Amino acid sequence: MTERTDPDSGTSSKTQPDPNSPPLRFLEGRRGYLPIADYAVIGDTRTAALVARDGAIDWFCGPDFDGDPLFGRLLDQFRGGTFYVGPVPDPDRQTTARRVYEDYGPILTTTHASEAGGLKVTDFMNLPDSLEEAASFGRSVVRLFEATEGAADVEICIAPRCNYALSTPEFIRRGPGSWQFTQDGDIILIDSSIELEIEGSGRLNGRGTLATGERGYVTLTVTQGGHGHVGGMQAAQEALASTREAWRKRQSKTDFGDGPFSGALKRSLLALQLLIHAPTGAVIASPTMGLPEVIGGIRNYDYRYCWLRDAYFVLHAFLDQGLTDEADAFFRWLMAATRETAPELGTLYTVRGDSNVSISSLQTLEGYRRSAPVQLGNGAATQLQLDAYGSMIMAARAYVEAGGELHPGEGIRLANFADVVVSQWTRPDNGIWEMPNPRRHHTYSKAMCWGALDGVISLAENGVINADTRLWKAERAAIEALIREEAWNEEIGAFTGAIGEEWLDSSVLLMPRIGVIPADDPKMAATYTAIRERLGTGVHLRRYDAQEDGMPGVEGHFNVCGFWAADYLVRAGRLDDARSQIEGMLKATTDLGLMSEEHDPESGAQLGNFPQGLSHAGMIAAITAYRGAVKD
Repeated sequence: MTERTDPDSGTSSKTQPDPNSPPLRFLEGRRGYLPIADYAVIGDTRTAALVARDGAIDWFCGPDFDGDPLFGRLLDQFRGGTFYVGPVPDPDRQTTARRVYEDYGPILTTTHASEAGGLKVTDFMNLPDSLEEAASFGRSVVRLFEATEGAADVEICIAPRCNYALSTPEFIRRGPGSWQFTQDGDIILIDSSIELEIEGSGRLNGRGTLATGERGYVTLTVTQGGHGHVGGMQAAQEALASTREAWRKRQSKTDFGDGPFSGALKRSLLALQLLIHAPTGAVIASPTMGLPEVIGGIRNYDYRYCWLRDAYFVLHAFLDQGLTDEADAFFRWLMAATRETAPELGTLYTVRGDSNVSISSLQTLEGYRRSAPVQLGNGAATQLQLDAYGSMIMAARAYVEAGGELHPGEGIRLANFADVVVSQWTRPDNGIWEMPNPRRHHTYSKAMCWGALDGVISLAENGVINADTRLWKAERAAIEALIREEAWNEEIGAFTGAIGEEWLDSSVLLMPRIGVIPADDPKMAATYTAIRERLGTGVHLRRYDAQEDGMPGVEGHFNVCGFWAADYLVRAGRLDDARSQIEGMLKATTDLGLMSEEHDPESGAQLGNFPQGLSHAGMIAAITAYRGAVKD
């Protein structure tokens, strides 16, 4: 018997797993968990899949990012479910895998080479060409394979699990190589050029041998009424061609040129695009849940939501790189979602704009490298994060300055958000890092409240909204005075993480970007030095002093903080140091240019949910700032 517990309510609901659900011990040669960096991400801007270097899709939720994972081996090596396409495991034959994305999009090619021959697998998700198609299109994972030299033995194994690994599906044969099953009212269709048979419970297996140049395919589509189903080799090839063209159109709006870090900028922007939920315009923090910030610890959260704290950084990334359609859709979603809680803001929202997000612990999954409990939902939804107001209003300001227009009533709502800041900025909150209670007077939260008022004052002075700015200006001045006088700790020689406290926080490096204090101010320069000395290891930075949050375990370095350091160095005019900082941070990306939430200072491993939108938005901001500075 397993329990799903809601720690907020203190209640739990008992659920019974399928007693016939077998451990997934069928993939010979794979034991335990792969490094997070071994995964690539493919997606269709509605959901995403993580593809391991060995050929297994170990994470895929459908039909949307926050749906039930059909394949969740990432969080349970035995019962999580997987979708493998690759060489037939042979303990006597060593195989090496090389992988690469295509130039224009997340179309992944993995070449498995051995003495006997080579097998090339091309993985992608069928990308709809328009928002209209995105709203109704099926979600299709397409996997094409080909023998490149010599004969290639290929194995297909499809082992889905339902309701967070509580049950196995019942397969129904549709025809040769074709099967289906249902989950939560959706129909999942499977087509394969290699005959698949049921082996054990809830598992389809098939093996075949390809001659040089011979090709095959397998597709899986989550659909309702058959929409978007990709079946047959011709349909799979056509899907590949249309997906290439759709991604090429999207990328044609950007011009990375031959400036510094153009390759990293391109890949990072692609990672951010994969976090877009096209039917609504939302941008989620990450497509995964439960990946630990501390191996073996309890910081195993669900990030398949949109955090308002990220909004300013994400919108800026789209605007700076010319993705105006994506920026417009995201801004429209922001305004629609926050209307439900206005004049106050929630901390996070589902892709459909719901801020009522609960949290429960899943006892059905052992967690990545046995890091438990795996959390479904996120407790941050009930916290007070005043920085969200700054992120929201600063995003609106950037949107308007880039040529966007506010709809009737949106200006009034932004003014109401500013009025909430006036009434609440003196309150303690949980801060950007979601510190547990008791709440504190976080310096970054105060700075973002300053940014909220500065942004709305600018909108008013430029005639975008009609409002009296006198009170906003008075409160803006009061916040700035508080930061300069009370957040500064003379003994430490730095702006601290919270008023009247002694711990340091890397987020205060953003104060020059926000505009509350210049980067070359002596106190800001001293703060950078202090943060580097106390929170840094090489180019990497922790969020705050170890265990300041009172939680067990020492987490790794937070990736975005290293890019915030580079952003600060650019604004301080230290361009050589900024370049070195960016170069060092890029060494911590995967071979495909992806980044998770955190970086393990000892092993260099990726930690936390993956890929992480805030990490990539920070990378884009730092590189864009640096390129702009050296160009000037």
